[in-house]
Amino acid sequence: MKIENAKITWLESGLPYSTQFQDIYYSRDDAAAESQHVFLEANKLKQRWEHDSSSATFHIGELGFGSGLNFLQVMKLWQKLDKRPGHLHYIAFEKHPLTIEEMQRIHQRWPNLAAQSAELLEQYTDHSEGCHRLPLTNEITLDVYYGDAHEQLNRRMTDACPAIQCWFLDGFSPANNTQLWEEPLMRLLASCSDEATTLSSYSVAGKVRTALKNAGFEVSKIEGFGRKRHSLFARMPAIAIPPPPANPKETETLQRLDSPWFTLPKPHFKARTAVVIGAGLAGCSTAHSLAQRGWQVTVVDAGHKPASGASGNAQMALRCRLFNAASPEAQFFLHAYLFALRQFKQINRHHGIAWNPCGVLQLSNAMNKRNPLQLEKLQQLYSAQIVQQLSKDQASSKAGVALREEAWLFPSGGAMKPASLCEAYLAHSNISCVFTTRITKLNRTNEKWQLSAGQTQVIDADVVVVANSHSAEQLDQFAGLPLQTLRGQTSEIPANQISNKLECVVSGGRTVFPASEDRHLLSASYANSCQLQPRAADTHENIVVAAANFAGADILSEDAAVERVSLRCNSPDRLPLVGMAPDLEKMRTRYAGLSRNAKAKFNSTGEYYAGLYLNVAHGSNGLASCPLSAEFLASLIANENLPLNRDIIECLNPTRFLIKDLKKQR
Repeated sequence: MKIENAKITWLESGLPYSTQFQDIYYSRDDAAAESQHVFLEANKLKQRWEHDSSSATFHIGELGFGSGLNFLQVMKLWQKLDKRPGHLHYIAFEKHPLTIEEMQRIHQRWPNLAAQSAELLEQYTDHSEGCHRLPLTNEITLDVYYGDAHEQLNRRMTDACPAIQCWFLDGFSPANNTQLWEEPLMRLLASCSDEATTLSSYSVAGKVRTALKNAGFEVSKIEGFGRKRHSLFARMPAIAIPPPPANPKETETLQRLDSPWFTLPKPHFKARTAVVIGAGLAGCSTAHSLAQRGWQVTVVDAGHKPASGASGNAQMALRCRLFNAASPEAQFFLHAYLFALRQFKQINRHHGIAWNPCGVLQLSNAMNKRNPLQLEKLQQLYSAQIVQQLSKDQASSKAGVALREEAWLFPSGGAMKPASLCEAYLAHSNISCVFTTRITKLNRTNEKWQLSAGQTQVIDADVVVVANSHSAEQLDQFAGLPLQTLRGQTSEIPANQISNKLECVVSGGRTVFPASEDRHLLSASYANSCQLQPRAADTHENIVVAAANFAGADILSEDAAVERVSLRCNSPDRLPLVGMAPDLEKMRTRYAGLSRNAKAKFNSTGEYYAGLYLNVAHGSNGLASCPLSAEFLASLIANENLPLNRDIIECLNPTRFLIKDLKKQR
């Protein structure tokens, strides 16, 4: 999960030079002009965009993101044109990213790209393996994959993503960076392409041309730039695309032979209308991500306003859920945290949400006692920009008050009033809301979902996303899901002269927030109960356990001002359920053989409800996990490149519990 940044030196000319690959990052002559000639003009981007201006999205892939010059050039051209497709999706791969400081220094060489540079650098991340989604302005999405390009491409759910229409090969010289130009990688590029795909590069090395030809591309030399006689151009001919399978049904699915139950039907919707059931963080973030893509979304909730349930707590802490070992689960929570940070920063520019990036200190008594975090392992997995270990004195200095023990610091974390975030999500012009309405039944006819409240049909839509927490199991389609309900009681206490010095969130047995409106929030108790009445015993416990975070006995007041009880929704493995809704009865029948042989093989794919999706069970991590889960769902529904890899997607798939139960003969 942790990656190495680029190792560079600065030449006397001011150019960055890679000591790892013994090569410069761009031309000594005119880098911007070379980028324009070799990549934008060779692939005829301007002409293609103007010709295909009615298309929804144009996809560009790049090997070797480097300084981001090609992306900045593409972004500037995109913003200049009046006729262009509806959206630009740029997907780049980089093994060793430049630091933000290095990017800033390099970008100063291109003052004509200053506006584009500012947009990129505001969200640019320079650490951590995997896909970093940067939702930029002007209908542009940038996905930057850090790590080995072959591994990252191999982990993509390629068969669930649209084809890349244009590839830029801009890695270091093939003589110095052989892995980025080898045939297996070129074959992966071909698998992500179609008959409209073009490709260009500055390199015309024989090995590169041969690898591309063997992967199915038609390759030619074209005029080079400056002192380079030639550059390379390639296209994917229609004959090189694999013919459709004999079984027409297979063309409608995304095949996964080793785990066929995770094979999803491809989305085909006549229109772009959606209903999201639930107006908490999961529902509002999903509605926002769909609305951003031009979908008309109706949010329906049983409450009288947004964030009426667990999302309505006065404040929530944003931090990354940590793991001792790399895993798909660890990657999900890492990238969910990073995406939330970027999204909150962007939304705050336009809506002024109540987001306080004050940092979060997590004490060891807030950790999993059965699997305590280990410093050496965490330092191997996570960048210091994610988490740092502080001594008791250092943590106390950061907090502004004396703490009882050492702590882990999330320097970019902070406190959010979730109701303000939900309101910002719902402010989009494509979103309308219906409150005090509990959906009790879903029916699908004529490729539409009909939603009923009691005996009254309320609305219909192409797509339904169920994001109403534990209430999802009241709908027939989700009756068999193992959703858990956990009661939580928060307490607000008056601030005092000492506690007002608290400058960041401190999380121990209870989480204590810096004073807001002269009160501290203490969050929250845990109980396997559905009782919604405040309990005096929980109030007392909140105050006593919260006080144990601090070295001084008189730091927190012992008087509770406001109590709030809500019900969290969790799952047995503490991961949310996000994805297409499985038809559990049909799945159980289809894969019944797993209960006799857990290694049984099946040719039949999973059974899923067309146009029905689920986004629930975020537990105590919803502020971090909901934004990326929503972005993934919206990408899946809209048939876009997905911001999560295949292993993560399968970890979130609601089908996972049924398959585990069958294999264990439950």
